[in-house]
Amino acid sequence: MSNLHQSLNTLFDSVARSKGAGILFADAAEECSGEVAEDTVNRLAGGLSALGAQGKTRVAFLCDSSVRHALTFFACLKTGAVPCALHIRTTAAAMAKTLAWLDACLLVVDGKYRQPAEEALASGSLSIPVIMLDSDGSAGAGTGYDRLVAAPAIDRETGIVNLDEPAMIILSSGTTGEPKGVMHSQRTLCASALIGRHVFGRIEAEDSVILAMSPSFAAWNHVALAYLACGARVVFNRGFDADVYVRTIDREHITDAALVPTAWRRVFAALGDEANLPSLRKVFFAGEPATSDFVRLVRHKLPAVAIRSAYLSSEGGDGSACVADHGQLTAGRVTMGRPVPGADIRIIDPDGSINDLSTRGETGEIAVTSSSVALGYWKAPALTAARFVDGWWRTGDLGYLDDDENLTIVGRTDNMIISGGLKLHAEEVEAVLLQHPGVSLAAVVGVADPEWGQRVEAHVVADNDIQAEDILRYCRDDGLLAAYKLPRRIHFHDSLPTGSTGKVYRRGLLEGAGHGAGPVSRDLTG
Repeated sequence: MSNLHQSLNTLFDSVARSKGAGILFADAAEECSGEVAEDTVNRLAGGLSALGAQGKTRVAFLCDSSVRHALTFFACLKTGAVPCALHIRTTAAAMAKTLAWLDACLLVVDGKYRQPAEEALASGSLSIPVIMLDSDGSAGAGTGYDRLVAAPAIDRETGIVNLDEPAMIILSSGTTGEPKGVMHSQRTLCASALIGRHVFGRIEAEDSVILAMSPSFAAWNHVALAYLACGARVVFNRGFDADVYVRTIDREHITDAALVPTAWRRVFAALGDEANLPSLRKVFFAGEPATSDFVRLVRHKLPAVAIRSAYLSSEGGDGSACVADHGQLTAGRVTMGRPVPGADIRIIDPDGSINDLSTRGETGEIAVTSSSVALGYWKAPALTAARFVDGWWRTGDLGYLDDDENLTIVGRTDNMIISGGLKLHAEEVEAVLLQHPGVSLAAVVGVADPEWGQRVEAHVVADNDIQAEDILRYCRDDGLLAAYKLPRRIHFHDSLPTGSTGKVYRRGLLEGAGHGAGPVSRDLTG
């Protein structure tokens, strides 16, 4: 595809026409050729526009990855509206708050999420029209996908949008657990799509990639847009199940597959000792730093495939990635790799300005720049000004560059925990723990875990009659925390260590876990 494209709308049209009768999108229920995709997107855009999705209005999605989601997503962009995929693992109250914060004009929902959607709308007393992706709407659940497809196609020239206004919002964790809305434009999304071949390696129109992550994750955009730009076939799974994932690779003759390491370990367990996926030629992983043990596991299970990993972010897009290719990953010393063409990276003083550079090899905050860096954060001008400076984005990650420009990640400037590829903040979990009437102090840390990358552990000072199960039941049954945010171990203490400022010293908890009354744990991985 031509690099002259600046709009994701025109890039989609070009790819769909080039693909013609070839399959562009597929899932377990249906498949869609390039020519059908272009016609369907234009018809969906007409239907969405008639319902008010146009001119920078926000359209929320609550769904899994599927052909219908992808087509509706691109149709939304055609109208000039701004799509935003909601996290599927959240409470009704949190979802209602996010919908109100977005000022959403429409809510697009998979049938399996109809009840959570209705609970969220009721919780927030919100009156937002609902579109059911797998229904015709006849049951009173809202307007159906089939009715949208039957609408007249959009009647204005595609691609006539302001290239530098918000075109999409990606939800990401905030420093206090509140969502951040990462705003991308048509220009930054298109740039991310076009640079994707440098992230994932050579991509041909005959290739196929499997996508199982929810559209709410930035990884959906990283992968789907990159493979779309090359005219490759994108195959969706509705959620991640290791056995289904393996069967889909085999059935669809998938060539490329991308997952976080935690999910890959489950795939390898499903494969057993006789791994046989003859079509697969490339394994990609991101979301967690690479480890030598994991690379050895991939090579043992799938010795014939190429391995790639990347350092990616919602704010940076594919154009700001650092990539480690097969040669780097299998050479023994594992890093996050080097910046892709067109990207630049610098290591700066976390407490300084964007120009306070650290010396080579010194650990500091990672800042990135490229043509795919986001515009900023939705309804957060102060945070945008602090994090997006002179074309650079301050990531909040800590790392260093070696003499060959390879990046190594060592931690965070804040208290983010990444467990199984999902991000959460320690402060959010702590705030909920402290609501329990028997807990007087709480601190949450991420502990290295061979399966999850990090697991959530809590350290509390509590009444003597309080048990770990009581605290977990309170957080879970009252819907205060999503399942992936629940502590997998709770340590009881007589007191918590503090630093010179009087704040809890989390590093001390990591170094001395188990002190005090000793750990009481509950395994939540099942």
